[in-house]
Amino acid sequence: MEVIQEYINYIKNKKKLSDNTVSSYFIDIKKYIEYLYNKNIKLEDVRENDIIAYLIELERSNISAATVSRMISSIKSFHDYLFFSGKCEKDPSRSIKKPKVKQQDIDVLTEDEINALLNFPNLDTPRQIRDKAIFEILYGTGIKVSELIEMNITDFDLDIEYIYCNSGKHQRVIPISDITKFYLEKYLKEGRPKIANEKEESLFVNSLGSRFTRQGLWKVIKKYAVDANINKNINPSMLRHSFAIHLLNNGANVAVVSKILGNSNLSSLQSYVNHINKNIRKEMKEKHPRTK
Repeated sequence: MEVIQEYINYIKNKKKLSDNTVSSYFIDIKKYIEYLYNKNIKLEDVRENDIIAYLIELERSNISAATVSRMISSIKSFHDYLFFSGKCEKDPSRSIKKPKVKQQDIDVLTEDEINALLNFPNLDTPRQIRDKAIFEILYGTGIKVSELIEMNITDFDLDIEYIYCNSGKHQRVIPISDITKFYLEKYLKEGRPKIANEKEESLFVNSLGSRFTRQGLWKVIKKYAVDANINKNINPSMLRHSFAIHLLNNGANVAVVSKILGNSNLSSLQSYVNHINKNIRKEMKEKHPRTK
């Protein structure tokens, strides 16, 4: 492919990279181009999530973190060249970060625990209706607790069934399920009008009718975890992690999940993949007929 040779000439003659580095970059980019070709993705159409999906696929083949880190450098350098040489209008690799070498386990709730947590036998008061809507949105969309706190009364469109997450640098539009929509509508009609202050803009409000603090909302979540008899150390990210893992376990594409989460950090996504791989190993060990 002509563009690869042009790029190699650039990093060799203009960037003055070493022969070893040039050779490694050439091999990396050749593999990357082959992946895009097999996926029918043109270079000018590559998006950030296409690159993330490729890197996740590499990591799932058990190559080292150091090799993945080098691959990322190769891809970022290549797209940087394509952008500044005018061959592509955007650089889709700009925000992608290198993975951390050490991966930490993540804590998630099982689907049974989620069902117990979301089981509200009574919705008799505005606060109960509010709390039910909070849990349905957190687990139904994977947004962070801090993002939910910052949501305003204008940050959703029930006609097209989306919520708008505008906080931080990862602004995004997230679809909501029929169940999430039902309880959000119920809260807006039967809950919020009775507890929100007149000019309050935040979507979810505390007992004083104003915007939740992070600590205040977290107390609400921990209360319901205790009521559901969940014997785990609940943390602010657990519902978000559970949302991602449950989607992936049921066959969702990792690039799609990453887009919903607004997450371009490969190391975080790799934690989800590692968790799934552990589940697969556990299933094989416990249920394969040759293990008994």
